[in-house]
Amino acid sequence: MSDYRKPVKMGFDRLEAVAETSAAGSALDPAEVSALAHSTAEALIYRDNVEDQEIVDRLVSFSDEFGLDTLASLWSDAHPASLPGALWRLYLVRAALGQQLEDSRVLFQEGIDQLDTIDEVIAGAPDPLDATGFQEVLDDVLRGAFTGNLAHALDRAAAIARAISAGLLHYSWINDQAQQSLTKRSLNWSVIAGELSTAAKKSRAAKLN
Repeated sequence: MSDYRKPVKMGFDRLEAVAETSAAGSALDPAEVSALAHSTAEALIYRDNVEDQEIVDRLVSFSDEFGLDTLASLWSDAHPASLPGALWRLYLVRAALGQQLEDSRVLFQEGIDQLDTIDEVIAGAPDPLDATGFQEVLDDVLRGAFTGNLAHALDRAAAIARAISAGLLHYSWINDQAQQSLTKRSLNWSVIAGELSTAAKKSRAAKLN
C-alpha cells in the first residue's frame, strides 16, 4: 500500500532512557490517554483466544512490525504498577536488549555470575547461553504474558533486568572511561527491575489493572 508508513525505530540509548521520561507527547486529555492505555492493555491480556499460537507470536512481535513508538504513545506514561505500565516495560526490555543482542547476552551472563541469587533460574535462560538463545528467552518472557501467566512473565523480566544491571555495574568498575555512563545505565535497569517486581506482586494479588 502506498500510504503504509514504516515503523519508527528507537535508537539504543533512547530505548534505555525512555523509562525515565515520556517517549511521546499527546494532545489528548490525560484522563482519555489513561483510559485508552488501560483499555488497550486489557484487550491484549484478557482476550479469549490467547491459546492461538499465531496470535501470540504476532503480539510478541507487535513492536517489531509497528515500531515501539506506537506502544510508547499508548503506555509509556502509565504508572509502572499498572497493567499498561507493566506491559510497556515488558516490550521495552525485549526491544532494548534485542537491539544489541550479543552485548546484552554478555552483560546478562556477567550479571548472573556476579549475583548470588536465583535470578538465573527465574529468568529461565539456558546455560551455556548464546545470542540466539537469549533472543528466544526474551521472546518467551513476553509470550508468557499473553498465555495466562503474566505475573511469572513479569518476574522473569525483572530477573533479566537485575542481571543486566549487575553486569553493567561490574563493567563500570573495570572501565574508568565509561564508568559514569555504565553506572547510570545500571541504575536505570535496577529501577526497571524493581518496577517489574512490584507489578508481578500486584498481578498475583489480582490488583494489576
